[in-house]
Amino acid sequence: MSYLDDARAYLGIGRKELPGLMFCVLVALLSYVITRGVLIDSGPRVLDADLFENDPVFSALFKVGPIVLALLIGLLVNLSPLNPGGAYAGRFLLRLAIMLMGARVTADVLSKASPVGIVIILVVMAFTIWLSMFIGKRVRLEKDAAALIGTGNSICGVSACLSVAPVIDAKAHNTHAVIGVISVLGLIGVFVVPWLASIAGLSAAQAEVLIGGSLHEVGNVIPAADLYHNALGGEDVASLVLAYKMIRVAMLVVVAYVLAKVFQNDGKTTGTRMPGFLIAFIVVAALISLLIHTHPGLGGEIRSAIVSTSASLLTVAMAGVGLSMDLRQTIRVGRRLMPVAALVWVVQLALLLILTVLLV
Repeated sequence: MSYLDDARAYLGIGRKELPGLMFCVLVALLSYVITRGVLIDSGPRVLDADLFENDPVFSALFKVGPIVLALLIGLLVNLSPLNPGGAYAGRFLLRLAIMLMGARVTADVLSKASPVGIVIILVVMAFTIWLSMFIGKRVRLEKDAAALIGTGNSICGVSACLSVAPVIDAKAHNTHAVIGVISVLGLIGVFVVPWLASIAGLSAAQAEVLIGGSLHEVGNVIPAADLYHNALGGEDVASLVLAYKMIRVAMLVVVAYVLAKVFQNDGKTTGTRMPGFLIAFIVVAALISLLIHTHPGLGGEIRSAIVSTSASLLTVAMAGVGLSMDLRQTIRVGRRLMPVAALVWVVQLALLLILTVLLV
């Protein structure tokens, strides 16, 4: 299929997709209201912000985040009339969200990270993917599952898994199971990583590398940085934590291309043509970087709008992904994948901590 044919497929919405799409949008709105108190990302406020700091239930929901909550709601609702729209959202709206995610990895954000921190994160990323493939082979996991575990742990969680899955022709049951496993580990990490940074006595610069280099989603990184600062008495590290996180996101296209080559050499895929949505990711990052460089104020406003749109679309898409998942099969496969994913993440975290203490 050509890139033009691929683009035309995004327009393939009919009446049968409408119920599922409407459901996914409603789930996204609900997820934002009860986890952030807003209708959409950076949208009008519906619930008081203090509620998410003082009420234990809403505070916990804040840490879950809209993306994971939308996935869970979609997973628990399995109605066949909603499946076509859910499939469209989980495929095409997801790709649109990933394209727009390029606005997060602009040059001004990436330049805030220190060279040493960047090298550490890149080394740990490469090691994590290799380790996942190595352990997966030893315990006889399917290769696509091992690749997705490594990708999800090393880059940006669910988004990375869903970006790489079509590139390596990953099986649906493995993709869905890894998404579930990575989501659980990300939630655990929100509490574990800032606590680890605190008890290890890390400096602010070291904590930035550890938190930004280990947690899976942007939605995990922000509450973890907040916990480190407000609950554990650390410094405010939110800005640079996001910069290190974006270094990992920026590597998504590189990792996808390398894995496509690996799977092609093994006869698992038919070609290494980079998907159009990943190329668009690079284009968006380059254009927004240029705009911010030439017109900082306007560029910053446009970037904020694109980032918010991307996050909102991703939440809608996650509801669609949940609708497409078979709950029983996901749990069954996930039980086998969880020990491997957890081991890989623990080793990743340990290596990152050691290198950070020694070099930062």
